[in-house]
Amino acid sequence: MEEQLTVHIERMGQAGDGVGRAPDGRLVFVPQALPGETVEVQVTESHKTYLRARVQAWLTRSLERVEPVCPVYTDCGGCTLQHWDYPAEAQYKWERVRQALVRIAGLTEPSLQPIRVAQNPWAYRNKGQFPVAGTAGDVRLGLFQRGTHQVIDVTACAIQNTLINHVLAAVRDLVNQSGIEPYEETRHTGILRHVLIRTSRAVGQALVLLVAREDIPALQKLAEAIHEQVPNVAGVGININPERTNRVLGHQTRVAAGADSLRETLLGLTFRLSFTSFFQVNPEQVEVLYQLALEALEDNPDTVWDIYAGVGTLAALAAQRARHVTAVELHPAAVLDARDNMRLNGLDKRVEVIQGAAEAVMRDWAQKGQRPPDAVIFDPPRAGLKPEVIEALLVLKPQRLVYISCYPETLARDLKLLASTYRLVRVTPVDMFPKTDHVESCAILVRAE
Repeated sequence: MEEQLTVHIERMGQAGDGVGRAPDGRLVFVPQALPGETVEVQVTESHKTYLRARVQAWLTRSLERVEPVCPVYTDCGGCTLQHWDYPAEAQYKWERVRQALVRIAGLTEPSLQPIRVAQNPWAYRNKGQFPVAGTAGDVRLGLFQRGTHQVIDVTACAIQNTLINHVLAAVRDLVNQSGIEPYEETRHTGILRHVLIRTSRAVGQALVLLVAREDIPALQKLAEAIHEQVPNVAGVGININPERTNRVLGHQTRVAAGADSLRETLLGLTFRLSFTSFFQVNPEQVEVLYQLALEALEDNPDTVWDIYAGVGTLAALAAQRARHVTAVELHPAAVLDARDNMRLNGLDKRVEVIQGAAEAVMRDWAQKGQRPPDAVIFDPPRAGLKPEVIEALLVLKPQRLVYISCYPETLARDLKLLASTYRLVRVTPVDMFPKTDHVESCAILVRAE
């Protein structure tokens, strides 16, 4: 029989779980429990130093607890903080950044600015990625259950925008009518694996991408039906992923019906979004975040490097202030999109887009004694900067660094590694992902004289 405990929740953990202690002193992580609450829990995982548990009953409830708006919230793995009042959620994210700066970076006074909260914490996402399960004619199309690969059928997601929810409902009906068999990962059978939907607020249209184990004629018919019958769908693509993998996308994408891209605007510039392009999912808050980065460039720098450049959004924006920008991006499709975006905005003479791994390019520049730019912008993945990037920065010593981070703990680690040469000016958290435990930050550093 699984162990049952009474736990007082002392604080929130990094993943949005309530954290308390068991009688033997081990930490207990409890999803959907809030600080100050006392809960009866059932242990689901037991480890040497910690336990994981689920709530069986609340003995006391926090005054900050609110009723989740989503009917599948308790099971769905998409959101983690719908049960918490939004001001308290935002304060938790600010405190998480502060704790990382103090505990990991060793900063006693980390120059942490107030968090930039979202004015619209609901229906903000412009992109949805929905796994498919069930049987032919009776599909489940939605999100994974928390901690599993069981698909919960989602009729409407509270943090996706209205157009995505309308398209999702229509696509579900057409998939059922098509008779295409959903993918089954344990047996590696079936066809349709995921449906991806992305939207543009500038044009009010959507792209739909069908991810399949193999390309069959019925997929083409489904794509054409979606394009013809679903309002505001500009184009439908098919991506083939034949592998036994948790990775969503395969390497082959083709246009099956309609357009191959959408146009989106950001701080006065226009960007091309293809089926697989990376673009920030909260269009309102990304303008807040990127404005912080642009303001940090200050006195119209002569040269700027944009590392981990993606489709070139920050590089293009920086080029409005700088004489020349060099953008570095690993993925070939994103490089092509970035170059298209520079031409689209008349910036292709001022922005050079280089394909390559950030660590390889930076190491090469350091070894060759490349003249450092006035500023470097980073927007790395969750893992933060590679050691080779840090080493190159300490050799090249550019005057100013603008570090956009999606994970406070790796940001703090990298700030500590840079502390011998750089002084932290300020860190500003930005709530890009309301109702989840994720938080972005913009850190500004200058070379210590």
